[in-house]
Amino acid sequence: MGIKATTDIYGIFGHPVKHSLSPDMHNGAFNALGLNSVYVAFDIDPENIEEAARAIRVMGIKGINITIPHKQTIIPYLDEVSPDAKLTGAVNTIKNENGKLSGYNTDVGGFLRAIREDLDFSPDGKTLFLIGAGGAARAVLSAFCMNGGAVVYIADIIKDKAIELANQFKANFQNIKIETLSLEDQDIVEQRFDEAEILVNASPAGMDGVGSLNIPLTSLNKNAVVYDLVYKPPNTKLLTDAKELGHKASGGLTMLLYQGAESFEIWTGETAPVEIMKKALGY
Repeated sequence: MGIKATTDIYGIFGHPVKHSLSPDMHNGAFNALGLNSVYVAFDIDPENIEEAARAIRVMGIKGINITIPHKQTIIPYLDEVSPDAKLTGAVNTIKNENGKLSGYNTDVGGFLRAIREDLDFSPDGKTLFLIGAGGAARAVLSAFCMNGGAVVYIADIIKDKAIELANQFKANFQNIKIETLSLEDQDIVEQRFDEAEILVNASPAGMDGVGSLNIPLTSLNKNAVVYDLVYKPPNTKLLTDAKELGHKASGGLTMLLYQGAESFEIWTGETAPVEIMKKALGY
């Protein structure tokens, strides 16, 4: 469908954002349903996030996805935030209704569905080792804690960031053990790896153009599963190494698909054509 004066505009705010597959996925869905809509990527410098939020209203953009590094910093510029997004402390989806901006977090449901379908894994009673403490990590932690998780270990390059995240979730989930550590403390990492039943990378490490993780993967519990939120490349070094060691492992394309489907339904009120969106992602 060609772009017209009446075409509804959707998109994604990120920095960087040129690697995003969301335009392929959502434009495929719009075309499949015959919707007069288009989805584009906007590279927004962090210092311009307030102006970018204002532009959603000014330009009449119908909906926006939010990715690194804006999932937390966008929140003060929204009119309301869903309960899940409040708990998570991060927003990845914005709906514009006549200038009113509402924030949601579809990463939570997307991650949960991905680990269930790809890894046959449920958080109930389990131990999580989480790498990263940004907006994506908050969604993973929310999904884990809201679905019966028992123990969480959080590691981030910026330890204060991990501590802040841990303290926030400790206040809301007092029955869950949440501990922070440094990836540089190899002895402690090896001990916690041995306890983990799922290892999740929610950091940019391993993304195209970003260095890989330096972790003692051979110390990981032999029955643990591995999920890497990075989806470009689809097979990161973490996933390749994990599979070589015999772990069930999966990358972020499935989470991207399911969070995208939920965003699509929030924006349009239509049932997302998941198979079309999956095909657009190339798997």
